Amino acid sequence: MIDVLWFQKSTNIIIGAFEVEKSTSIYSGILRLTDLAYSIAAGDEVFYIIIPDNREKDVRIQLSRPSIKSIKVQINYILFSDLRQNCDALCKFGESHHIMKKIAKTV
Repeated sequence: MIDVLWFQKSTNIIIGAFEVEKSTSIYSGILRLTDLAYSIAAGDEVFYIIIPDNREKDVRIQLSRPSIKSIKVQINYILFSDLRQNCDALCKFGESHHIMKKIAKTV
């Protein structure tokens, strides 16, 4: 139920996950990422929730919850405007999923 999974080519292991939350609750998207973390996470993965700019306050509140902060994998968030503004450069210069860290925000 995750929107996008990023696999490592050589091993087919999940190394990244992206959940886009435009209209459903922020908490439900974070819960899906948390479930994935508990199911597969070794600690090297990167998880992102992609949100509209006007929902940043809500995502920061939800990501600050002790139950969310205690998982092995940190969940970062990316604003729609940042993704839209940097999309071409990310595609052009990105060599791995780590390029997303350039525009991601943490709590």
